[in-house]
Amino acid sequence: MRKSQRRLLELILTAVMAALCMVLDRFASFQVINLKIGLAFVPVVLVAVLCGPIHAAVCWAIADLVGALCFPFGPYHPGFTVVAGLMGAVYGLFLYRGKLTWWKVLIPAVVNCLVLGLFLNTLWISQLYSSKTYWGFFISRLSTEYSILFPLNLILIPAIHRLGLFLRGRMEQ
Repeated sequence: MRKSQRRLLELILTAVMAALCMVLDRFASFQVINLKIGLAFVPVVLVAVLCGPIHAAVCWAIADLVGALCFPFGPYHPGFTVVAGLMGAVYGLFLYRGKLTWWKVLIPAVVNCLVLGLFLNTLWISQLYSSKTYWGFFISRLSTEYSILFPLNLILIPAIHRLGLFLRGRMEQ
């Protein structure tokens, strides 16, 4: 496959997965004010495996931005979009190319769920809804949302990686 064809295929895949990510995030997730549990990370992990960190970052950032502008859950905060892009980049840095090891599954799950998702997104939520309740939001999100999402990441990332390797082989034919 020529390089221009591959780039076009990666661009199309990123756009389609961004749309799927937005649909999963906005319409197929369970959400109350400060808690959201869903599978929006699945298309981003697939883009990370197939296309790399830049495409994965753009995929999740665009999905978040378009979803927030077209189907808002509350007021827009640019911090959520920045964190979404960073999460996509983290998946891409660890899952693009190379053999999958448990460290390549564990590190992005820890960074995305616990560092970016729990600490930073909780900060944005506390800024939007009440500046004095960061630790209250933190404890409630840790005990509910991330006690589910972290193991879900650990279970689904290897399966998505296998699917991505299969699709990469099909794309290169």
